[in-house]
Amino acid sequence: MEQIIQCLSAFFACIGFAFVFRIHHHPRFAIIGSLGGSLGWIIYLLTIQSYGDVLANLIAMSCVALYSEIMARLLKAPATIFIIIGCFPLVPGKGIYQTMLYLIQGNNDLFVSSLLNTIAIAFALALAILLVSTLFKVIKVIKTSAKKVSS
Repeated sequence: MEQIIQCLSAFFACIGFAFVFRIHHHPRFAIIGSLGGSLGWIIYLLTIQSYGDVLANLIAMSCVALYSEIMARLLKAPATIFIIIGCFPLVPGKGIYQTMLYLIQGNNDLFVSSLLNTIAIAFALALAILLVSTLFKVIKVIKTSAKKVSS
């Protein structure tokens, strides 16, 4: 039950985030991007126990980026809209907060540990977006070159 509440919370948080970025001019984009955020959070919850925090974020963000690229193609919209909204639940806000708290408190061991974990998560999110985006660009180049050859 707790996971269902978390996924619904992720969806509504993404909707609110979409309003901040003024995606509400296209309400279906906000809803579709928010569904991507919920999907990412579901996958994160399913993988965190088996793979750990960083790898779970990588897998979840890869799914969000894949979903975003597919929706962008179907709706003829930039994938960035859906990625920005969809990544919102996965951004390590708690880690950033704890890192700064440990720094201010002078707790150097926890500060360094939290900093490295937060950087690793941020890197995993960026890497997932990069990999999926590159994959779609490679597919597009292959399709374009195949059309030129057949013409």
